Amino acid sequence: MQPPLSLLSVVNQIFGTLIVNLIALAHGITLGWVSPSLEYLRSNETHLVGGPMTVEETSWLGASLCIGGMIGVTLYGYLADLIGKRRAMQIIAIPHVAFWLCVIFGNSVLQLCIGRVLAGIAGGGILRIVPLFVADIADSRIRGMLGSLLPVCLNLGTVLAFILGSFVSFRTLPLIVLVLPALFTLAIAFLPETPPCLLRAYRSEKAEQSLMFYRGVRGHFAKSECFRHEFQQLKDGIELETTASDAALSWTDFTTKPARHGLLMGMFLMLLNQSSGSMALITYASSIFELSNPPSATTVGVLPASISSIVLATIQLLGTIISLALVDRVGRKLLLIVSCLGMTIGYLTLAGYVHFLLPTGSSPSDNAVFDAVPSITSRLLPICSLSFSILLASIGLLTVPFIVMAEVLPSKIRNIGSTICTTIVALSAFAVLKVFPVLLDTIGLAGTMAGVAVVCLVGATVVILFLPETHGKSLVPIAAEVEQNSEINRTEGV
Repeated sequence: MQPPLSLLSVVNQIFGTLIVNLIALAHGITLGWVSPSLEYLRSNETHLVGGPMTVEETSWLGASLCIGGMIGVTLYGYLADLIGKRRAMQIIAIPHVAFWLCVIFGNSVLQLCIGRVLAGIAGGGILRIVPLFVADIADSRIRGMLGSLLPVCLNLGTVLAFILGSFVSFRTLPLIVLVLPALFTLAIAFLPETPPCLLRAYRSEKAEQSLMFYRGVRGHFAKSECFRHEFQQLKDGIELETTASDAALSWTDFTTKPARHGLLMGMFLMLLNQSSGSMALITYASSIFELSNPPSATTVGVLPASISSIVLATIQLLGTIISLALVDRVGRKLLLIVSCLGMTIGYLTLAGYVHFLLPTGSSPSDNAVFDAVPSITSRLLPICSLSFSILLASIGLLTVPFIVMAEVLPSKIRNIGSTICTTIVALSAFAVLKVFPVLLDTIGLAGTMAGVAVVCLVGATVVILFLPETHGKSLVPIAAEVEQNSEINRTEGV
């Protein structure tokens, strides 16, 4: 039986996790920056030399982040192996700060898009390295809690972006946010590199000192048997990893049935994560709420788009926290099914409201149906339906796929498989963010919401038929169960 964690050990692990998540909080603000900024950038008061942004330019501004994300995932994965996770994270601050400098000094859409690409590079690095850093330093008993801070900080940053963007000027916002990367750069200099990274660099003494820091061991004479056993296990694992005869990865490792089926399921969940439209809702929240408002000045008023966006981002943060509390209690599969079906209901509700109730003009005949609906319903239906959708998305579809991905991939291909799946996220996010404003402009809000509702319904069907429940199971038999489910459904003609 393991002895209880010391207070100093818990404090040092929380301290390290909070420091590395400062840059995640800052990146969350970059994720939410587009929505409150579009009102200014698309207005006649914009400072852009080309005048107000067009729909096409808006789509590029939203989607360019994902181009950088694809670069960042690969680049920082390589840097983490080359120079260590801590130094690689220090470099993340460079493209992040460069984005805000582009916002401050840029006067064209191209310059802003270049800045968004740089922000995406930083974001790719954050998603690639921060979870690995936390997993390396955290004790297994609090690893889940500490790992959960990353999505919470990203969503908290989005909320802050919506709030700050609504109350401070376009040029003032970056000056406030730059405090976070500055604090991050200063604070991370005091953190030791993770023990596994130091062992892989053949720095055994430094690795032991690092583990002593994160386990709250004050000196060599204070090392317990439990600490010595943990460090020896870590050394043995790294040695086996680097000297095993089958350590090298080959193409045949991807051709086994568990690898094929696990990778396909992981890629599908990553694709569903973005094609469900949840990220587009946050990125273009203000535009969506403006389209769901009555066009007539004489029609019953609604919540301002900026306030509705803040509510939506806060609901997303709440949903993420709820998901972290439920994922180890009710299981992954159930959360994904409930999430997909709930989002379908929310999207269809908004589509029905816009198509059947929202007036299209200011004439009395256009407003007749809308005026027949109670005023409180007309005011709150858009914000309630979208809040319900984003809450259900945060509980399942935005968080659980990343957990399931690591569980359905066989251990030998897990590292490269996770890189492939993360690249799928970036590619699908780029496609959705690029096409979403165009769809809003061509087929309208009702058609767009109905389309993503169909995607969520298809996703729920695939999860029900093909995804095994991975909660409470060791990683070894899970891939075999994925394969078994596929064989059963193929036999039944599904």
